[in-house]
Parts: sequence; C-alpha cells; structure tokens
Amino acid sequence: MRLTQREIDVLSTLIQDYILTGQPVGSRTVAKKSQLNLSPATIRNIMADLSERGLLSQPHTSAGRVPTTKAFRYYLDSILTISPLPLEEQQRISKTLEEVGPDLPQTLSQASKILSSLSNQISMVLTPRKSLVRWQQIDFILLRPGLVMSVLVLDGGLIQNKVIQVDKDITADELIKYSNFLNDSFQGRTLYQVREEILEQMKKAHLEFEHLYKKALKLAQDTFEANNRQVFVEGTINLLEGEELSDINAMRDLFKILEEKSKLLQLLDKTIESRGLNIILGEEQNLEELQEYSVISSPYSIKDDTLGVVSVIGPMRMDYSKVIPTVDLMAKILSQIFRKHF
Repeated sequence: MRLTQREIDVLSTLIQDYILTGQPVGSRTVAKKSQLNLSPATIRNIMADLSERGLLSQPHTSAGRVPTTKAFRYYLDSILTISPLPLEEQQRISKTLEEVGPDLPQTLSQASKILSSLSNQISMVLTPRKSLVRWQQIDFILLRPGLVMSVLVLDGGLIQNKVIQVDKDITADELIKYSNFLNDSFQGRTLYQVREEILEQMKKAHLEFEHLYKKALKLAQDTFEANNRQVFVEGTINLLEGEELSDINAMRDLFKILEEKSKLLQLLDKTIESRGLNIILGEEQNLEELQEYSVISSPYSIKDDTLGVVSVIGPMRMDYSKVIPTVDLMAKILSQIFRKHF
C-alpha cells in the first residue's frame, strides 16, 4: 500500500494520539499536533480518504476516527522507528536476572515480572519445549513396593517428577542400576532423541538383557509427559487498571485465553516458527477472543535448538515504541544468561 507523505503524517499523528488517549481522534486534534500546517477541513478530507482505504473507522457519526488493525500494521511496518532501551536500563535488567542464579524456572518467572512492570501490560514467558531440552540425569526413588518416583533433571534445572507403578519385586538397588544405565546412554541428548531411541531399542530388546535394559527403558518412557510446558503469566492487574476496562466482553475473552493453556501454546509457538520478533495484531490472529489485542513475542534459546518465548499481550493501542524493544531485549538477555550457564 502506498500513501502520500501527507497521508502518512496524518495517520501517524492520529495513531500516536489514539495510543495516548484511547479516544477517537478528530481533525482539529490532528491539525494541531501534526507539522503539516493544514486546516481541519483539509485534514478531514485526508482522513476520509484513509477511511476509504480501510485504515480508519468512525465509531459514531459525530465522533473522530480510530485506526484499524490494517492501520496499525502499516504504522508498525512502515512508519514507526524503534530505538533500543537506554544502556543503563539494559544493564539493570541484565543484572537483576543474573542475580537470580542459574535456575531456569526462577529466572523465567523473574523475567515475566520485570517485563510486565516495564510494559504495563500482561507478560507471558513460556518454558522451552521439553522434547528439545537435553537430558542431564534421571534418578528413581522407591516409595513403596510397586511405586517409584522418577526425577528427571534437564538443561537449565528443569525438573520433571512422576510417580510410576512398577513390579512389586523391583528393589532400590535395581533402580540405581536402571538410572546408571539410562544416564550413561542418554546424557546430553534431547528428550526427542531419547524418546525415539527408547522406542527403537524396546523393539529390538533381546531376552538376555530384558531384566535390566528393557525395564530401565520402560521406566524412562513412563517418565515422559506429552504436554508439560509452563507459562509464567504476570500483570493481569494492568488490564484491570487500564481504560480498556470499559470493554468487559473483550477483557473476559482475554482472561479465558489466559486460562486455556493449549490455546496459549498454539499462539506463542508461532513465534518459535518465525525465529524472530513477531507481532500479531487483533484480527490477524485466529483466536476470536483476541480480536481487540496485540501480541508481541520473541524467542529465547538455551542452546541453538532449544527455544522458549517471551511475550507481551495488551490492547491494540499499547506503546509499541517501548514494548517492542523491551520484549526483544528480554529475549536476548535470557539467551545470553542460559548460554553462559548451560
């Protein structure tokens, strides 16, 4: 889409005022705040042209105009210039996260709190796909005859516990042998690789090592969970304090999404697929509940093939000039911290 410089200036001024106030913007306001030195009547004609092109809408006959999803997309892609956060703020964020120590869940939780505080929006930090996280160690604890707890330690301190039913004749000494065998076989490999190898080896298991290998493999297989990712969500209070509180239905829909983990994972995983900063605006999303909101996300990595997501969700009129560099910086800092420690 091509716009004249006058149309770009009018659209930019209108969007910036709408982000600031959340109210429809009239031609007189644009005339005062723009550098065009045009009359309100001329501005009104330009706004009418922008409306015909789907960039502005008019909630009421006598009201001003509001930017559409299409307008925000044009603004982000062609108008807005993003500047990095001040170096002092970058260093402060990095230092705060470094002080948490090499603990992945605590670091991600703290990152979500910082992100919410800086953006004044809802933040979401998604743990990596555990199928891509590398196996460090597994131990089996005999709780009572026939009942064992498996403790699987992954990259970054991720721990997965699961209670497993086993044969009642399995002893604590046998469990130590099983864990030693598994750790020797799979340490440093991703859970996806381990899972595939276990399935393959169980097909080929011979009778002579049935007692050790096959039982150990079966215990490891029972440890894995299909959907065990965690989302650290902070700042829902920010939504309640914003002017968007007037739209109760939109707010209710957003809270519904936050409660439905499967939809959240589906939304955030799009960022992993794009391998970079990703902004999804309102109607661009396939989720009906988020038509009034924008989602800004960026992936972080522990190792090159292990990705999680840092994200902010808020109203379409959020301050993109502040939120975008904050999300991007947080993802980069997390990647640096995890590569350093893990």
